[in-house]
Amino acid sequence: MDKSKYYAWLRLVSVKGLGPETIQKLLTKYSVPDAIFRVLKEELTELTYISDKLADNILENRKEEFIENQLALLEKHNVRLLSILDDEYPRLLKYSYNPPIVLYIKGELLLDDDLVFAVVGTRKPTQYGKIAVRRIVPKLSLAGFTIVSGLAYGIDGAAHHEALNAGGRTIAVFGTGLDTIYPAANRKLAERILENGALISELPLESKIEAWNFANRNRIISGMSKGTLVVEGAKTSGALLTAKYALEQNRDIYAIPGNINSPQSEGPNYLIKLGAKIVRNPDDILEEYQLKLNLVNDTASADAKPKVKLSDSEEKIYKLLMNYEKNLSMDKMVELTDESPATLSSVLLQMEFKGLIKRGAQNRYWLI
Repeated sequence: MDKSKYYAWLRLVSVKGLGPETIQKLLTKYSVPDAIFRVLKEELTELTYISDKLADNILENRKEEFIENQLALLEKHNVRLLSILDDEYPRLLKYSYNPPIVLYIKGELLLDDDLVFAVVGTRKPTQYGKIAVRRIVPKLSLAGFTIVSGLAYGIDGAAHHEALNAGGRTIAVFGTGLDTIYPAANRKLAERILENGALISELPLESKIEAWNFANRNRIISGMSKGTLVVEGAKTSGALLTAKYALEQNRDIYAIPGNINSPQSEGPNYLIKLGAKIVRNPDDILEEYQLKLNLVNDTASADAKPKVKLSDSEEKIYKLLMNYEKNLSMDKMVELTDESPATLSSVLLQMEFKGLIKRGAQNRYWLI
């Protein structure tokens, strides 16, 4: 969208009582926001969905302070606006129920992003869940999918990392304004995403952090995706809400089956009971879209090297952790690599800085 049009779109979405469904009806009739604001009140009130009070709000309530503040913040944070009429607006999202009229965006959306797949799950995954993401997401990326998730701790963050490490694209949908990285610990991950993907939000800059905004953003995650994979999560989790939205939007739902005794597997197991497709490996997803994908062959490695440049020592550790598919202690890695503890400690620290690994209790490490 041309920046000269920002004012009109911000004015439109800030009208009190004017929701997305009504805005879409007005745009269907008048094409652009400027045309709506030039209409006489008598003409607006002839429309069955516009009350006398709402017509007054549309024509008189400009919220100048809000608009001017947003324009300044867009410039300050290098954020741009994307309207539902723009070609770059995600196509699947545009035709979903109740899509955002305006998206705030950093980074780049591509036409190829039509091939989008959502991977979501709990903020407190088990090792089983992390391994599932590590096995599945890289091959989806190599097959051409752009991975979308919510930048949260746990499964969301792991999905973004694995897509980037495989050289693929990923999109993070915020439950805050784009000037607020939440959680703050994922700031470096957000910066990595900008190198090969995008950050998007429907919320104005400087929005307060509110719980319901994270629930609302889940409809965007599912709405812009061909399918949604739920890795782990309780029956009341946000991941299950994303699946609910996906069902309402007539999107495909997939789930990782889990231990019946694990609380984190309650959600996926429940979805499978309702008819979600069981995912045991990447091909369970890829076969559903094989006519539309440039599939990688079976010899393609799902454990592709991360996109960030690695030293020989870092690459050795990365492959070691990938092959073991579990966390390893410092002592065990010393034994397996013949590196000195001092050298290994330095390498692991650098890999932490690069966002590739995480250290837990008792000096145990695993891939993010």
